[in-house]
Amino acid sequence: SITISDVHTTHRSSACSRKRIAPRVTNATFTYRWLTTAPHRITNLYQYLLRAKWIASDTPPDDFLAIFSGEVTNCKIRWTGKKTYLVYLFRLLTDKKYISTPKGIGRWMIVGSHFIDTHNRLFTLLNSQRIPVKAQQTIEQLSELLNTGHF
Repeated sequence: SITISDVHTTHRSSACSRKRIAPRVTNATFTYRWLTTAPHRITNLYQYLLRAKWIASDTPPDDFLAIFSGEVTNCKIRWTGKKTYLVYLFRLLTDKKYISTPKGIGRWMIVGSHFIDTHNRLFTLLNSQRIPVKAQQTIEQLSELLNTGHF
């Protein structure tokens, strides 16, 4: 039989093993729903993000497109906007099913693997970001750039 002290020590040791040493990284990418019929919509999003200075000015368009290709890539996009903007944009794109993730790989692992901050560090703790109230409408309009309007 299990005693109270056994349960307590078991719980404590499992909590210790949960400490993350490094973020999990993947070379998997999102698949854009209308990749074959409307790839120019990803280019539109890329151009807007450049103009808004939310991605680095030296970001190659092919690297940005690769993130939505469904193919494996090691591309890294330097995100120069606020972290909450990045998170909210990808939350909308996945919730609206404009982009999808491969089986068994979460959206935050993909975002965290392919977007780096201005200091070339991977983003962490993406799932705990709040909705950016000031930019909420802008980001919602941005997400619609990927919508072809027919489901």
